[in-house]
Amino acid sequence: MHGHRPCRDFDPGVKYTSFRKSRRLLSLILVWTVLFGAFPAEAIEPTTVAKRVERSMVRILIEGPSDHASASGFIVSKQGHIATAYHVVQEHIENGLDLFVLESGAAPDARRKATVISAYPGEDLAVLKVDNLDRPPAVLSESDPDALSKGMEIFAIGYPGAGDRLGGESGASFTVGTTNRTFSGAWTSDGAKIRIIQHSAATNPGNSGGPVVNPCGQVVGLNTEREMAMLMTPSGIPVVYDVIQGVFFASHVAVLLEKLKALDIPYNGSNRTCRIILGVASTNFYWYGLLALLVVLAAVLLVFRHWPKRVLHVVVLGDMDSGTGLRNLGHVLFDRLGLRQKKNSEWRLHCDDGEGAPVEVIVSQDDLRRAPKGLVIGCDPSCDRCLVADGIAGKHAQLVALGSELGVVDLNSGGVTQVNESTIVPADNPVVLSPGAHLRLGNLNFRVNRR
Repeated sequence: MHGHRPCRDFDPGVKYTSFRKSRRLLSLILVWTVLFGAFPAEAIEPTTVAKRVERSMVRILIEGPSDHASASGFIVSKQGHIATAYHVVQEHIENGLDLFVLESGAAPDARRKATVISAYPGEDLAVLKVDNLDRPPAVLSESDPDALSKGMEIFAIGYPGAGDRLGGESGASFTVGTTNRTFSGAWTSDGAKIRIIQHSAATNPGNSGGPVVNPCGQVVGLNTEREMAMLMTPSGIPVVYDVIQGVFFASHVAVLLEKLKALDIPYNGSNRTCRIILGVASTNFYWYGLLALLVVLAAVLLVFRHWPKRVLHVVVLGDMDSGTGLRNLGHVLFDRLGLRQKKNSEWRLHCDDGEGAPVEVIVSQDDLRRAPKGLVIGCDPSCDRCLVADGIAGKHAQLVALGSELGVVDLNSGGVTQVNESTIVPADNPVVLSPGAHLRLGNLNFRVNRR
């Protein structure tokens, strides 16, 4: 039983349509987009890369009675392990000079003692350790080495010594370049062959041991050397100069990963490939692809749901049924591009409220096909056609298909439901709404038209 429930606050200027389910579907798609896209599908810009990587940067300090030097390194584990170049700590290993580490941005007096865990002269690589180093480790790229293709933008981060002479702060520098090539080579004539990156991101003395990172903030290499030469001036003063301009070299991160695994040092790695599409760098473009697929799927569902359809009723003549001589084989739905609805396929229920504002209810044959039990009219928001007005119950009446005609049934509304001033009795058979008929629901008087 559907009891009468008065409905207030009627807005006569609103047309009510049959797209409530579509709105629910679109809302669900929006939720999917937020859940799938907000966190993982992250696009990264260079300023973000610089801020992220600098948190993992440290400055390497070598000090002795008559000499001192500085270079770069980066944290590779939460236990305080640091990667740098071997030639940076060579004086400490061979001559016993003091070895310190200074966190990026820290004051000079905050330096801390460091210990060499392992050194690899042939690969120009060393792993250090500092206790209680509370800094996040850098993300090391574990993707295919060939993913670092020619022309890909990369960044070199480190502490060039020239900045100290000019009064620069203790923060790391950040230079931009491209990958020129990757190849297999050795740092010395008798050194081990490793994978080497040639790039154009400017480095200077002091950058050695610092990371080379891709646009997604993953470490792809470790800066090692630039092509230098020494020239003696007429006065006997040696001058170091660049033999080749704009060519710099770094050990591929795969070399470091191999050593960390051998030392059983846990590191922060990522096997997601950094891709640049339309100028945007991200390791999660597959999420964007998934979102695009969901959007396309939703669009197809919406088009399929609301596309005009034609029904062909198939029968077979013969003696298969002694009563009618016919056998019903069912319905075949045709949904073709460009198919238009047949004429007279809509019913229009129109009325004016007490102040003359129009109120319309539109029902098509397609609407009735999708709702074989009929369309419910009432002021309840769950109804197929929502009418908010005095005298309209929550679920007041139901519009049903009567062959090619439209009928109406009262749903025990407890209110007024009349066709041509004749009251419809609940539970009676549906009453036909012929063109020109008058339908009264509560205080609303509709005229029925067909088009």
